[in-house]
Amino acid sequence: MSWEEIELGRLFQIKHGWAFKGEYFRPEGEFMIVTPGNFLEQGGFRTRVGKEKYYVGNFPKEYLLSKGRVVIAMTEQGPGLLGSPGIIPNDNKFLHNQRIGLVTNIDEKKVYEKFIYYLFFTNKVRDKIFGTSTGTKVKHTAPKRIYDIKVEIPSVGTQQKIASILSAYDDLIENNLKRIKLLEEIAQRTYEEWFVKFRINGEELAIDEETGLPEGWELKEIQFFGKVVTGKTPSTLNAENFDGTVPFVKTPDMHGLPYVIKTNQTLSRLGAELQSKKFIPKNSIMVSCIGSAGVYALASIDCQTNQQINSVDFFKSNYSFYFYCLAGNLKPLLEGLGSNGATMTNVNKGKFEKINVVHPGDELLIDFHEKIKSNFELILSMQKQNEILKEARDILLPRLMSGEIEVEALKELIEI
Repeated sequence: MSWEEIELGRLFQIKHGWAFKGEYFRPEGEFMIVTPGNFLEQGGFRTRVGKEKYYVGNFPKEYLLSKGRVVIAMTEQGPGLLGSPGIIPNDNKFLHNQRIGLVTNIDEKKVYEKFIYYLFFTNKVRDKIFGTSTGTKVKHTAPKRIYDIKVEIPSVGTQQKIASILSAYDDLIENNLKRIKLLEEIAQRTYEEWFVKFRINGEELAIDEETGLPEGWELKEIQFFGKVVTGKTPSTLNAENFDGTVPFVKTPDMHGLPYVIKTNQTLSRLGAELQSKKFIPKNSIMVSCIGSAGVYALASIDCQTNQQINSVDFFKSNYSFYFYCLAGNLKPLLEGLGSNGATMTNVNKGKFEKINVVHPGDELLIDFHEKIKSNFELILSMQKQNEILKEARDILLPRLMSGEIEVEALKELIEI
């Protein structure tokens, strides 16, 4: 199989986005601004980033992105994100801002669009993009610098086959993500029906006029439900405290999915044992309380978090999924508690553990837990499966993209 060396600028162009005006940004709306925060370091695109920006002003319609288009992060908003690729998942929803590059004017005789997407997954291309970057605090690049990067590509037919193999993994991952979202929505609907609308199995509960809650329900502080643990970072002066087997959760690790399966940083057993009281067990709820307050997720295994996160190690297992469902309502409360006229939200442990939430009684919480437990067990299983699929794809990708593995030979060896 022959491969041709060619500059990226001879295969496609990159179009910068529009400078959307901050005065028209809103937390809700019809059109979402795509930022580098929508990208994942390993490639991909996420629609939930914790602080979505929607645009309510007028804008040129050419900056409304279409489903399936390949976009590139041109700014380093987070470690490893510069040059990260994404594929727009929906029509007429996402807006193309100036920190994002849109792949356009593709020479289809030389390159297949989906193959371009996988090119930007490779370390070879990403390292070269980082090498073109400028800026001291925030690294960024420009289309003209990317155009000079040389790559080796096979025929378009081979590119299509390579993209097809890699896409099979991505399709499985995407299908799991859709199922996860559906299972989570079912659990949330059940929570809202029971604990917001006060209607269980079609029957409306009698309301206590004095409390405004169903009879027998009461407000309890978060510390009633479990031990509140504020995370901590071990000394960074000792490198031996890090790069081990203990997940070290930070706010960016919690965006988008119910469980945290993988973290960008880990602690060594030494580093973790130095602060052994900071361990939280599986199914503890983690809530960011400094900066981007209100981001939340469940622990998938025993782990530790940094100091920006307050976690609840529950006294009873049937509290965990109830708390996950109600955690989506904590954001405005946390922002109010943690403002104090400061520029950054900061809710300390004392304030967090005294937040009042509804306690409907242990019997009802057990019923709710048993009803939705299988949803979360399946969600956790599919998230773990996705990590295995990603690892398999990421091992295969550089070998396919470099020609180390012949496509036809691979088809005979594996079934996806």
